[in-house]
Amino acid sequence: MRFTSLFSKSRFSKTPQDLLDPDEILVDSISSLGQREEFEGRIERPIGRLPSIFFLAVIGLGVGYLGIHAASLQISSGHAFFAKSQENRFVTRPIFPPRGVIYDRFGSPLIENIFSFDLVFEKDAFTKARGNLEDLVQNLGSLLGEQKNFFGQADGTIDTLPRRVFIAEDIPLDAAVSVASRESSFPGIQIVESYRRLYHDPFANAHLVGFVGKISEDEVTSRPELQNEETIGKSGVEAFYDSVLRGKGGKKIVEIDSSGKETRFSFTENPEEGSGVRLTIDGPLQQKAYEILTHYTQETTGASVVAINVQTGAVRALVSSPSYDINTFGRALSAAEFQKILKNPLKPLFNRAIAGEFPSGSVIKPIIGAAALQEQLIDPEKKIYDEGFINVPNPYHPGEVSVFKDWRKQGWVNFYDAIAVSANVYFYMVGGGYGDQKGLGVDRIKKYANAFGLGSRLGIDLAGEQPGFIPDPSTKPKTDPQNPIWRIGDTYNMSIGQGGVRVTPLQMAAATTAIANGGKLFRPYLLDAMLDKDGNVMSKKNPELIREGMASADTLHHVVRAMRQTVTSGTAHRLGEVQVAIAAKTGTAQAGSGRPHAWVTAFGPFENPELAVVVMVEHAGEGATVAVPIMRDILAWYFDPGRKAD
Repeated sequence: MRFTSLFSKSRFSKTPQDLLDPDEILVDSISSLGQREEFEGRIERPIGRLPSIFFLAVIGLGVGYLGIHAASLQISSGHAFFAKSQENRFVTRPIFPPRGVIYDRFGSPLIENIFSFDLVFEKDAFTKARGNLEDLVQNLGSLLGEQKNFFGQADGTIDTLPRRVFIAEDIPLDAAVSVASRESSFPGIQIVESYRRLYHDPFANAHLVGFVGKISEDEVTSRPELQNEETIGKSGVEAFYDSVLRGKGGKKIVEIDSSGKETRFSFTENPEEGSGVRLTIDGPLQQKAYEILTHYTQETTGASVVAINVQTGAVRALVSSPSYDINTFGRALSAAEFQKILKNPLKPLFNRAIAGEFPSGSVIKPIIGAAALQEQLIDPEKKIYDEGFINVPNPYHPGEVSVFKDWRKQGWVNFYDAIAVSANVYFYMVGGGYGDQKGLGVDRIKKYANAFGLGSRLGIDLAGEQPGFIPDPSTKPKTDPQNPIWRIGDTYNMSIGQGGVRVTPLQMAAATTAIANGGKLFRPYLLDAMLDKDGNVMSKKNPELIREGMASADTLHHVVRAMRQTVTSGTAHRLGEVQVAIAAKTGTAQAGSGRPHAWVTAFGPFENPELAVVVMVEHAGEGATVAVPIMRDILAWYFDPGRKAD
């Protein structure tokens, strides 16, 4: 049989003809298949039960977590995420309120609020839009007709810019429409609805009312409560009562499309206007005093006028010259224009009336005279011979003398004459002592000067008031280190308002009120009342007494009589042209190597004092010839019978 021959024949006893025996091929194939099945069985061994269970558990947990999280997003947090998506469609825009109006004492507004459009640069929006700063400035310049340097901070690199910059204020309506319709040309620029201040008599009221300005990054940092504000007071009453005038801002919710363009308003919260402020200022007097002052000075030198109600301390006028246009500051002022004002050597921004510290010259003599009479060092009728000078021997160099001069030889003078003709020799003697005449000495001079309000801030409701300076032996090493020893000559100079004495025009006006009203030193004040939006009084300011009784009524009666004689037969005789009786004192204060400062202080009517006024003109000459004509014109206008009574 075929199978017998197949298995009986040896595999190795082959002949060449038998090399391809079909049976052998079949056996080898079967054998080979057996070996492969055995090898493949070893590689593809089935996974055990435990790993399979673990793998399925992991898959199950993963799918379960995804299901729970999906349910959470769609069910539990669905409303929150929907609200968030809605918020992304809306942005909040602030609405800035109009500031409170400032009125004079008669209720006449000194300011108006004018609706305006401002341009604001938003750095984040600009960066997101990938804008080009140079192109933006050029486009704005073309639109507004301004040079490149007009844009101040925006004219720089993006890295140096703050987060928010006010580019331009009070732009024309057509410019606002152009920006709104060409957003791609003005990336990062936002139109803000606002109000600008329109100041009446802007030069006359500049240092009094002050101005407002856009809030800066530094102000936000130092005063976090202002971070949502647009405009704040920068000087004057605007700054001092900023929290009252500023009001409360509102907001509007604006819907935007996917490109960030505003489409419609969704909600508006109206702003609240700031409270009004009524000042003690006599508006017409303020303007007239400025006109008269600048007529005489032509704004070629510094000058100031302060007028105070004698019976209350209420400030009726406060003028500083040269001045500046606060309406210009209320709008966008270019960097070049601002630098021009800052570099003006006369410093127009400087409020001389409250911050100027000057040698008083002879206007201090009524105070020195009051001190001498109060201390009973001299009888007002006693006469002293004024040769025109006194000689003081030098204790360290025998034979040498120091000469202290008068402005002229006065002859025999009593207290009234000494005030009226401003006799220096008389006050050298009662101030520092000479011969058999005892003097006050430096300590008592300083005591009375301080009592009348000199040498310290009076506390007027304006920022920037300076204290002045009354020297003494302890201060001289600091003020004059080359000559630190206090000598009798220092006391003499102090007695006539020289030698380191520094006062402000406001202080001299307040001291004059104290002399005129019998010895009451009031705190000068500007706020009369705060008003609600309907003009009703919410609160009213009452006069505040700093001190009284610095000299007796009898002593001050002699001083007032002497100041009246200054007008009737003394250095202020031109004030006799005023319709009512005026009492006054002139002063000519040496100021280094330049021309002296011209002073005059006055009050009237003499019988029933109402108004005290100080005029001070820097480096102008003698008080009698320079300051008195200005005072005459101011008082003549104020007391004109044709003017409506107070």
